[in-house]
Amino acid sequence: MSNRHFAIAGRRSPHLVTRPAGGLAFELAPDAGLAGALCAQVEPELFFPEPGNAQSAELAREICARCPVAGACLADALRAEDGLSHRARFGIRGGTSPEQRAWLYLLSHQMEETAAAVPVLAGVPAKPKREPAKCGTRRGYQRHRRNGEDACRACRSANSAADRRLRRTGTTKEAA
Repeated sequence: MSNRHFAIAGRRSPHLVTRPAGGLAFELAPDAGLAGALCAQVEPELFFPEPGNAQSAELAREICARCPVAGACLADALRAEDGLSHRARFGIRGGTSPEQRAWLYLLSHQMEETAAAVPVLAGVPAKPKREPAKCGTRRGYQRHRRNGEDACRACRSANSAADRRLRRTGTTKEAA
Protein backbone atom coordinates (compact mmCIF):
# COMPACT_ATOMS: atom_id res chain seq x y z
CA MET A 1 0.00 0.00 0.00
CA SER A 2 1.45 3.36 -0.94
CA ASN A 3 1.64 6.35 1.36
CA ARG A 4 -0.61 8.34 -0.93
CA HIS A 5 -2.52 11.12 0.76
CA PHE A 6 -5.91 12.30 -0.43
CA ALA A 7 -6.20 15.97 -1.22
CA ILE A 8 -9.48 17.68 -0.47
CA ALA A 9 -10.45 20.15 -3.14
CA GLY A 10 -12.22 23.39 -2.32
CA ARG A 11 -12.17 25.73 0.65
CA ARG A 12 -12.34 24.63 4.25
CA SER A 13 -15.59 25.37 6.03
CA PRO A 14 -15.35 27.66 9.06
CA HIS A 15 -16.60 24.87 11.34
CA LEU A 16 -13.54 22.79 10.39
CA VAL A 17 -11.11 25.59 11.21
CA THR A 18 -12.57 26.32 14.66
CA ARG A 19 -13.00 22.70 15.81
CA PRO A 20 -10.74 21.94 18.81
CA ALA A 21 -7.85 19.59 18.07
CA GLY A 22 -8.79 16.89 20.57
CA GLY A 23 -12.53 17.12 20.04
CA LEU A 24 -13.05 13.92 18.00
CA ALA A 25 -15.59 11.43 19.30
CA PHE A 26 -13.26 8.53 18.46
CA GLU A 27 -9.69 7.93 17.38
CA LEU A 28 -9.46 7.13 13.70
CA ALA A 29 -8.19 3.59 13.14
CA PRO A 30 -7.52 2.85 16.86
CA ASP A 31 -7.57 -0.92 16.43
CA ALA A 32 -4.49 -2.74 15.11
CA GLY A 33 -6.82 -4.51 12.65
CA LEU A 34 -7.69 -1.09 11.21
CA ALA A 35 -4.08 -0.07 10.59
CA GLY A 36 -4.58 0.01 6.80
CA ALA A 37 -7.51 2.41 7.04
CA LEU A 38 -7.54 5.13 4.40
CA CYS A 39 -9.04 7.61 6.88
CA ALA A 40 -5.66 7.74 8.64
CA GLN A 41 -4.28 9.46 5.51
CA VAL A 42 -6.97 12.16 5.38
CA GLU A 43 -7.98 15.05 7.60
CA PRO A 44 -10.25 13.59 10.31
CA GLU A 45 -12.68 16.51 9.99
CA LEU A 46 -13.76 15.14 6.63
CA PHE A 47 -15.51 12.26 8.41
CA PHE A 48 -17.54 14.68 10.58
CA PRO A 49 -19.49 16.73 8.03
CA GLU A 50 -21.81 19.47 9.18
CA PRO A 51 -25.52 18.67 8.74
CA GLY A 52 -26.51 19.44 5.18
CA ASN A 53 -22.94 19.23 3.83
CA ALA A 54 -23.65 16.41 1.41
CA GLN A 55 -20.49 16.99 -0.62
CA SER A 56 -18.19 16.37 2.34
CA ALA A 57 -20.23 13.35 3.47
CA GLU A 58 -20.14 11.88 -0.05
CA LEU A 59 -16.35 12.31 -0.24
CA ALA A 60 -15.99 10.51 3.10
CA ARG A 61 -18.19 7.67 1.83
CA GLU A 62 -16.12 7.39 -1.37
CA ILE A 63 -12.95 7.03 0.71
CA CYS A 64 -14.66 4.37 2.85
CA ALA A 65 -15.80 2.54 -0.29
CA ARG A 66 -12.15 2.15 -1.37
CA CYS A 67 -10.89 1.33 2.12
CA PRO A 68 -9.67 -2.26 2.63
CA VAL A 69 -10.86 -2.32 6.26
CA ALA A 70 -14.29 -0.67 5.90
CA GLY A 71 -16.13 -3.76 7.20
CA ALA A 72 -13.94 -3.97 10.30
CA CYS A 73 -14.37 -0.22 10.81
CA LEU A 74 -18.16 -0.55 10.68
CA ALA A 75 -18.06 -3.47 13.13
CA ASP A 76 -15.85 -1.41 15.46
CA ALA A 77 -18.25 1.53 15.24
CA LEU A 78 -21.27 -0.65 16.05
CA ARG A 79 -19.41 -2.18 18.99
CA ALA A 80 -18.28 1.23 20.31
CA GLU A 81 -21.71 2.85 19.89
CA ASP A 82 -23.59 -0.07 21.45
CA GLY A 83 -27.09 1.07 22.40
CA LEU A 84 -26.72 4.75 21.51
CA SER A 85 -29.42 6.59 19.59
CA HIS A 86 -28.60 8.06 16.19
CA ARG A 87 -28.35 11.51 17.82
CA ALA A 88 -25.51 10.28 20.05
CA ARG A 89 -23.56 8.79 17.12
CA PHE A 90 -21.25 10.98 15.09
CA GLY A 91 -19.40 10.91 11.81
CA ILE A 92 -19.06 8.66 8.80
CA ARG A 93 -17.66 5.30 9.88
CA GLY A 94 -17.37 2.27 7.67
CA GLY A 95 -19.14 4.26 4.96
CA THR A 96 -22.31 4.71 7.02
CA SER A 97 -24.02 7.69 8.59
CA PRO A 98 -25.07 7.78 12.26
CA GLU A 99 -28.68 7.07 11.25
CA GLN A 100 -27.65 4.05 9.18
CA ARG A 101 -25.55 2.66 12.03
CA ALA A 102 -28.43 3.11 14.49
CA TRP A 103 -30.69 1.21 12.07
CA LEU A 104 -28.09 -1.57 11.65
CA TYR A 105 -27.75 -1.81 15.43
CA LEU A 106 -31.52 -2.20 15.89
CA LEU A 107 -31.74 -4.73 13.08
CA SER A 108 -28.89 -6.85 14.45
CA HIS A 109 -30.42 -6.86 17.95
CA GLN A 110 -33.81 -7.91 16.60
CA MET A 111 -32.12 -10.83 14.83
CA GLU A 112 -30.27 -11.78 18.05
CA GLU A 113 -33.54 -11.78 19.99
CA THR A 114 -35.15 -13.99 17.36
CA ALA A 115 -32.18 -16.37 17.42
CA ALA A 116 -32.34 -16.49 21.22
CA ALA A 117 -36.02 -17.52 21.06
CA VAL A 118 -35.35 -20.46 18.73
CA PRO A 119 -33.66 -22.73 21.35
CA VAL A 120 -36.74 -22.28 23.56
CA LEU A 121 -38.82 -23.71 20.75
CA ALA A 122 -36.34 -26.56 20.27
CA GLY A 123 -37.55 -28.16 23.52
CA VAL A 124 -41.15 -28.28 22.30
CA PRO A 125 -41.89 -31.67 20.76
CA ALA A 126 -42.73 -31.56 17.09
CA LYS A 127 -46.22 -32.44 16.01
CA PRO A 128 -46.30 -36.13 15.07
CA LYS A 129 -46.66 -36.80 11.37
CA ARG A 130 -50.07 -37.96 10.31
CA GLU A 131 -50.34 -41.44 8.93
CA PRO A 132 -51.11 -41.55 5.23
CA ALA A 133 -54.83 -41.83 4.54
CA LYS A 134 -55.99 -45.43 4.25
CA CYS A 135 -58.06 -46.69 1.38
CA GLY A 136 -61.73 -47.18 2.18
CA THR A 137 -62.04 -43.77 3.88
CA ARG A 138 -63.05 -40.28 2.78
CA ARG A 139 -59.46 -39.11 3.42
CA GLY A 140 -58.26 -41.96 1.19
CA TYR A 141 -60.59 -40.73 -1.58
CA GLN A 142 -59.26 -37.16 -1.14
CA ARG A 143 -55.65 -38.44 -1.27
CA HIS A 144 -56.38 -40.20 -4.58
CA ARG A 145 -57.87 -36.98 -6.00
CA ARG A 146 -54.92 -34.83 -4.79
CA ASN A 147 -52.48 -37.20 -6.47
CA GLY A 148 -54.48 -37.10 -9.72
CA GLU A 149 -55.36 -40.81 -9.48
CA ASP A 150 -58.65 -42.62 -10.08
CA ALA A 151 -60.06 -43.45 -6.67
CA CYS A 152 -60.37 -47.13 -5.80
CA ARG A 153 -63.83 -48.69 -5.28
CA ALA A 154 -63.50 -48.70 -1.45
CA CYS A 155 -62.59 -45.00 -1.35
CA ARG A 156 -65.42 -44.05 -3.74
CA SER A 157 -68.00 -45.82 -1.61
CA ALA A 158 -66.58 -44.30 1.62
CA ASN A 159 -66.77 -40.82 0.06
CA SER A 160 -70.36 -41.40 -1.12
CA ALA A 161 -71.39 -42.55 2.35
CA ALA A 162 -69.74 -39.45 3.90
CA ASP A 163 -71.60 -37.20 1.40
CA ARG A 164 -74.92 -38.81 2.36
CA ARG A 165 -74.17 -38.31 6.08
CA LEU A 166 -73.26 -34.66 5.41
CA ARG A 167 -76.62 -34.03 3.73
CA ARG A 168 -78.53 -35.90 6.43
CA THR A 169 -76.74 -34.80 9.64
CA GLY A 170 -74.53 -31.86 8.68
CA THR A 171 -71.28 -33.75 9.35
CA THR A 172 -69.22 -36.34 7.49
CA LYS A 173 -68.30 -38.15 10.72
CA GLU A 174 -69.98 -41.38 11.69
CA ALA A 175 -71.98 -41.43 14.92
CA ALA A 176 -69.97 -42.88 17.80
